Amino acid sequence: MADATLWQRIKDDGFRPPAGHPVDELIAELEHMLTYADSRQRDDLAFEILGEWIQLGLCDHDLGGLGDRMAAGLLRGIGEVGTDSVFGRSFSAVVLGLVVERDNAVRLLGPNDLSRWIGGFTMWWELEGDLRGAVDAQRGWAHALAHGADAIASLARSRLLGTAQARALLGSVVIRLRTTDGWALLASEDDRLAYATMALLHRGDLSAADLDGVIAPLHMLGRQRLRVDLDPEACAWINSLNWLRALYLQLGLGVQAMPWYAPDNHFDRPIPERQQMLAVVESALREYSSWFADR
Repeated sequence: MADATLWQRIKDDGFRPPAGHPVDELIAELEHMLTYADSRQRDDLAFEILGEWIQLGLCDHDLGGLGDRMAAGLLRGIGEVGTDSVFGRSFSAVVLGLVVERDNAVRLLGPNDLSRWIGGFTMWWELEGDLRGAVDAQRGWAHALAHGADAIASLARSRLLGTAQARALLGSVVIRLRTTDGWALLASEDDRLAYATMALLHRGDLSAADLDGVIAPLHMLGRQRLRVDLDPEACAWINSLNWLRALYLQLGLGVQAMPWYAPDNHFDRPIPERQQMLAVVESALREYSSWFADR
């Protein structure tokens, strides 16, 4: 087992693997460190180094295997709430997104790889019960919802994702929002979820009717008047409202690719029926407040 001093030296040396240490053994240890409760070892060392190595191509020889291991990590401890197992699941999600992102650049994977991972990802995404953001000063961010949203944004941009799968992921976003009872989304989690939605819409194969269909359940939720101090489901109401607001703003202003995305002009593609989609989101938003002006 390498110690933190070695990992820090690797970072300080421009992320170059050290001589005398087999890369595959180092990668295996980094994967294990993603489960650590200590944020310095998990975030600052393991995630940063592994993420950099994925982008540099040092994992290309086993990219599918790495994705398989991350997909498996999504379900370890699933059902636990308030334990440290959430870190392994959450960071498996964000690294799985980086694996897909790497494939978006180098095209090493096949449709079966993505289909296999989407099954495990969707199961985790809809069942994850621990939606804590920042846990404490030492353990740092769990951020399962934000990391899952980041993974969806990468999946949305994959050439291997079919239209039916994209439609299912869009629906899964709303399912996740509706099952956030007791958890208020913080630190721009609603914005990241809206951005993932935008990545799906920029594909060009989803219609305003698709968006309307998945948003429909939020109309009924919006008509409810819930008290946060008495009704746990009030958090789902607030989270859905904030996601709708963020999505409306991003649809109106437009979004751009993140710096680590493979250059593919994905967000330069026009969204078909953008104006109709804005109307769909606006219609849902109006259910959440009576102070919007009638038109």
